[in-house]
Amino acid sequence: MARPLLFSIPPEAAHRLAQGLLGLPLPWERLGGADRDPALRLSLAGIPLANPVGLAAGFDKTGRHVDALGRLGFGYVVCGTFTRRPRGGNPKPRIVRYPERASMVNAMGLPNPGARAASRALGRTAPRGPRVASIADQDVPDVLEAHAVLEPLVDAIELNASCPNVAWGRDRDNEAHLSNLLRELASRRARPLFVKLPPFRTAVERAVVLALAEIAREHGADALTISNTLPVRDARVSIGRGGLSGRELLDVTLACVHAVRVRWPVTSSVGRTLMVSRPDFCMNVFRNKTSQIRLVLPPPSKPFLCASSLHAH
Repeated sequence: MARPLLFSIPPEAAHRLAQGLLGLPLPWERLGGADRDPALRLSLAGIPLANPVGLAAGFDKTGRHVDALGRLGFGYVVCGTFTRRPRGGNPKPRIVRYPERASMVNAMGLPNPGARAASRALGRTAPRGPRVASIADQDVPDVLEAHAVLEPLVDAIELNASCPNVAWGRDRDNEAHLSNLLRELASRRARPLFVKLPPFRTAVERAVVLALAEIAREHGADALTISNTLPVRDARVSIGRGGLSGRELLDVTLACVHAVRVRWPVTSSVGRTLMVSRPDFCMNVFRNKTSQIRLVLPPPSKPFLCASSLHAH
């Protein structure tokens, strides 16, 4: 019932509507209908999960809705991405849908209230399941401060090393930056750390991704998130380019998973599209020996669509 309504209005308006719904005292457990079968339980970097269906960063950009999202039945929820200081993001329009391809392009530019505001929001709600905060920033000291502020309030931190919608996530030497960040975080962190990698299409890009994965391994990261959105050009978004996500990224995601899965527990972050809730999409990822899958679904969507399919297999 929600899908026709959400697709009848502009993407960011649909997102605001979903956020507003999450603020209501509704019976989210019943609306989510997640399968509670013990066979779905597993562990990610020592964090026990009720099921392997998680919500990727980008939906809850404030940290205010992790309680409701956890009650919907996700195995874990990633909020953010957060930066040290508040960010308004890129000018609008920032999202273009490709409904016939079950995909979209976003050029959001990491809008968020800042790490301290996010920590206050997280501190006001008791955890209803594992929660992860995604962080990124231009300078190492800013990342370290965001990490210090947010880590005590979550089960793990996800380091976004590859956002295509900000210049410093796209144009800098990401290998050197990631190495510096992980070196500094090594003595500071007390909880699991995930590294979110970019996708690849070419042999050169593949080599870069594997180099980033090796840097993460050398510096003791606990898991990889595969993958971020795919940089593409689209004149309909304000900056002329953005990150592609959705069904079109499936083959790219599976190729990335295959390239690094031998040595790593892998979290597959396949993007921000309703079609990710299709059981066949979930099973395609799990058949490639991926440990977890992440979705972004507008409430009141139902994680059991994937969880039940996984249980059946």
